[in-house]
Amino acid sequence: MPDKSRQIFQTENAKRYKATQWTFRIVGAILIFITAIVIITVLRGKNPTMPLMKSVGNSYKSKIDPSNAFTLSTPLNKKFKGFKDFLNKRIAYEESSKQHVDAKLIRAAFYTPWSPLSLLDLRSNGGKLNTIYPEWFFINPKTYRLDSRIDKEALSVMKHYGLSVQPILNNFISIPGKQGNFNGDLLHTVLHDQKIQNDLIAQIISTLKQNQLQGINIDFEEMKENSDEFLNAFMKNLYTQFKQNGLTVSIDIMPDNSDYNIKFLKDYSDYFIVMAYDQFNDPSQAGPISDQKWIEKQMDVIAKDVPSEKLILGIGAYGRQWIKDENGTRTEDITYSQAIDRAKISKSAISFDNNSYNLHYAYDFAGSAYEFESKNDVWFTDAATAFNIVRFSDDYRNAGTAIWRLGSEDPRIWTFYGRDLSSDALKKQPFSYTLLEMMPPNFNTKPTSIGSGELINILYSPEQGRTKITVDKNENLIAEQRYNQLPSGFLYEKFAEDSTKIGPGHKIILTFDDGPNAKYTPKILDILEKEKVPATFFLIGENAEANIPLVQRINRMGFEIGNHTFTHGNLAKMSPERAALELKTTRSLIEAITGKSTVLFRAPYNADSEPQTYEELEPLAQSKKDNYIAVGESIDPNDWDPKMNADSIVNRTIRFATQNNASIILLHDSGGDTRQPTVDALPAIIKYFKDKGCKFTTVADLMKVPESQLMPPVKRSWKNDVNFFFASASYWLGQIIYSLFLIGIVLSIGRMIFMAVLAWFETKREKRLWSEFKGIPDGLTVSVIVPAYNEEVNAVRTVESLLMQDYKYLDIVFVDDGSKDSTFETVKKAFDGNPKVKVFTKPNGGKASALNFGIQKSDAEFVVCIDADTQLKTDAVTKLIETFYLQGKPAEVGAVAGNVKVGNEINMITK
Repeated sequence: MPDKSRQIFQTENAKRYKATQWTFRIVGAILIFITAIVIITVLRGKNPTMPLMKSVGNSYKSKIDPSNAFTLSTPLNKKFKGFKDFLNKRIAYEESSKQHVDAKLIRAAFYTPWSPLSLLDLRSNGGKLNTIYPEWFFINPKTYRLDSRIDKEALSVMKHYGLSVQPILNNFISIPGKQGNFNGDLLHTVLHDQKIQNDLIAQIISTLKQNQLQGINIDFEEMKENSDEFLNAFMKNLYTQFKQNGLTVSIDIMPDNSDYNIKFLKDYSDYFIVMAYDQFNDPSQAGPISDQKWIEKQMDVIAKDVPSEKLILGIGAYGRQWIKDENGTRTEDITYSQAIDRAKISKSAISFDNNSYNLHYAYDFAGSAYEFESKNDVWFTDAATAFNIVRFSDDYRNAGTAIWRLGSEDPRIWTFYGRDLSSDALKKQPFSYTLLEMMPPNFNTKPTSIGSGELINILYSPEQGRTKITVDKNENLIAEQRYNQLPSGFLYEKFAEDSTKIGPGHKIILTFDDGPNAKYTPKILDILEKEKVPATFFLIGENAEANIPLVQRINRMGFEIGNHTFTHGNLAKMSPERAALELKTTRSLIEAITGKSTVLFRAPYNADSEPQTYEELEPLAQSKKDNYIAVGESIDPNDWDPKMNADSIVNRTIRFATQNNASIILLHDSGGDTRQPTVDALPAIIKYFKDKGCKFTTVADLMKVPESQLMPPVKRSWKNDVNFFFASASYWLGQIIYSLFLIGIVLSIGRMIFMAVLAWFETKREKRLWSEFKGIPDGLTVSVIVPAYNEEVNAVRTVESLLMQDYKYLDIVFVDDGSKDSTFETVKKAFDGNPKVKVFTKPNGGKASALNFGIQKSDAEFVVCIDADTQLKTDAVTKLIETFYLQGKPAEVGAVAGNVKVGNEINMITK
């Protein structure tokens, strides 16, 4: 007799358990092994070497430090022996004449909206200023009315810092597409026409009041007047009207310039801004921006006619480069950061001139395919220069200082510019010169680029600089400064330019980002194959992994492959560790699939060949660490934009190519909802450039290097094979799962149709059976078996609902399966004496054992089994029993199932 207590699947043999256990162990070990190999390959993989190419940066050769002609004995040196002697004379003169006026120092700067760095600088350092001179007011050359170009964004920053805003009014005429200039004829008309003059002044006052500004700064240059009569009259008229409206007037004057009658103007100006810079601006001779002794001389001359409290000393915070080549000598104004970057590129040593307190270096440029050989002299000022000038100005007891210009200065200036640097102030609160010895990297500095082309090589990333400062402690002056490590922003070279015009022989490169894509990449490959045109594909790692056969096809067709990261994330917003992993994983995948590595890289979101911001440059710096060449572009038709159709893509591609005379076209073979417009536009793009005689080529050809240097073969190894196996297994597993889903969907739809057909036939059959049904034989007994475990809350209600059944010959067998609560007692008490309810209890053995126990206690012909928390409709039992007799063959029906519905539809799960 079989043991009825044993479960159906119970066995004494542990073979099945051990087999399952070892299966999991083996599969787990294999997965751990493969994962370890992949991790080791990615982390320890060797980067391919960079291709052999002639770098533009190598053309810069440093020249030995030139001897400084300004240290020789000159009449100027003899007259002004030094800062100390000069100040002693000036202070003694002021104390004897009792002219000293103790007023709050003006700390001002010039703001130029045409330089994006100016606004960044204002945001960062506006709190160190109390006055600002924005270049906002111009004279319309046709109407002679005020042309106000107030930068609202900058104005809000100025007001946030509570600055006295005094816009510059000048006679500069900007010509779109051309170099603007100061126009003397324009100024002549204004000075000589009283009506025009009065209207202009009225407009200025109205605009100042409307915008709650505090005054005006007059900057008239290149005047063509035979006398100062008319300028004096204009300033008197302007000053009189401004004073009536409580507004401030300042005027810029240049040293050694006879256009200004300062003796007269001092009564009709609140301040003179002495532009003590541009000392050497002629291309014929290089020299300091503002020699300290030259400044002292100019201030001494002007101060004879103007009280010190009306003088604001202009500080030149920039540099100038003298470039001598076969076309002659020309000058270029540069910022402090550009001066430092060019010194770094050319590996030049910077000399701090002890006589002028300006800085200098020189280098030779060997020339390149894009630029002539040249000799270069660079003079510039830095924080040490500015510190000594401010010291001089504050001890001189001027009204204050003004920096020309925001965005071009040495950032270290802001460590001291907001405070008084007079001798008395420094005695009370000494200055820490160590603040000038460390130069943190400035990520907002405009990057410096050299060369031309759409390929980019990062030479230097932002890094801090170090200087050694020597201080004259008696006079609190910086006597010497040595740059031990040059600071830098981003420095990069552009190369591989095809400088020929769009036409016969001009090189065009098609590049495709974000692929491969199973739908659109094959279409693009078919077009390229038909047109016999090469291309470069920048692959996303996860897309490549999902489309391994496509990557193999791209490789077989001989197309170049580049890295576009693994997930198309913005590297500038990632941690360096994740960025490196994204690049290494994608490169390892390409190597495993193609047997070749790659040094080509394009940054997601930032593929422009003129990167200017941190977000554009940081990904390139990240890629440089792994020996990548960044491939930019100058022809981007934005084919990814859903609004673009094929015609728009073609037209924009042609327009940008013509405007930029560029070579690299950026298109996409994946991404977005559809790339069909790109597919449709491609044949027309190819036809246009072929008709123009352009040559479709590769990045390798543009660089003039063998393709094997950009995609060097990788030596096969068991690690590569394991990686390829892992990648292939993932791909095919994905394909199998995808296929199974498709099969499952087809089978599900087929099943639904099949079930619908069967249901239709069953419905027709049931209608026929019900029409012939004669009813249930009288006297058939039914027992409802109710097993329960810990159901004291629901049990009574369930039994009560069963007693409401409309079937006549029914009883209820309630079986308590050893509940730990009061289920049995509760039900027993509630239905004690009810002949239709039998209540039993037994040791706990599970639901099945309780059902079997209940069936044994019943002598009915039919049993209905339900849970202790189930509610039945009043006709439920009748319906169930009717089903046994519907076909007239009750002996052939083994069981009937009812449809149980949840009654408490009160939350997401039960619904």
